[in-house]
Amino acid sequence: MPRVRGAVLREGVDIEEVLPNAVRAGAEVIRAEVVINAGGAEAPRLTPGLPITPRKGHLAITDRYPGFCRHQIVELGYLASAHVMTSESVAFNVQPRPTGQLLIGSARELVGWDPATNRAILRRMLERAGHFMPGLRDLSVIRCWTGFRPATPDKLPLIGRWESIPGLWIAAGHEGLGITTSLGTAQLLADQIAGRATQIDAAPFSPMRTLTAVHA
Repeated sequence: MPRVRGAVLREGVDIEEVLPNAVRAGAEVIRAEVVINAGGAEAPRLTPGLPITPRKGHLAITDRYPGFCRHQIVELGYLASAHVMTSESVAFNVQPRPTGQLLIGSARELVGWDPATNRAILRRMLERAGHFMPGLRDLSVIRCWTGFRPATPDKLPLIGRWESIPGLWIAAGHEGLGITTSLGTAQLLADQIAGRATQIDAAPFSPMRTLTAVHA
C-alpha cells in the first residue's frame, strides 16, 4: 500500500529476525537503511539483550452507562504504582468510552508471560476503584482481561540507536505510556536518525545505557 513520500505500508508481515540494515520475514529479506524495533514487551524477541521485562496488567470494562462519567480520572498514587518495580500493585484509573462503557484499571504484576487472570489482584483493583468512585460498585462489569506492558529496570523507555546491530534503532520500554508518549518518542527518534539536535536530552533514554548497566 503506497503512502506519501514513497513509503509502503505492509500489514500482517511476521518479522522473524533483525539483521544489519534489514529484517527477515520468512524467506524474504527486507533491506532498509534504518530499522526500528517498536515491539513493546516482545521487543527482546527480535533484539536479544534488550532490558525489557513483561509486566502484566488487568483491565475490566462495564456495561453501558452513558453519562455516568465524562472524563478520565486517575489517582495520584498511579504514578507510584507505575514507576516502582514491585511484584504487585494496584491503582485507580477509570476511562469512559464512547460506547458509554467504563474501562477500569489498573493492576501490575511481575509474573513473566503468565496471562491467567489473578482474581485476588483483580478484586483489589475493583475494590480500590469503588473506594475512589463509590458509584462504580453498582455497575456491572461484563469483561476482564490481561495484557503485558514493557518495563525497564530504571523505568525509562529505550529510544535511540542499538549500537551492536548496524541500522537498528529502538523505540520500546514505555511501560504503560507508549501511546501517551508516542509523538514525543517519534520526534526524539527522528531527530537522532536525521542527525539533528534533539529538543530534549536523549542520553537518559539511550538503549545502550541499560546495556552497560546490565553488564557492569
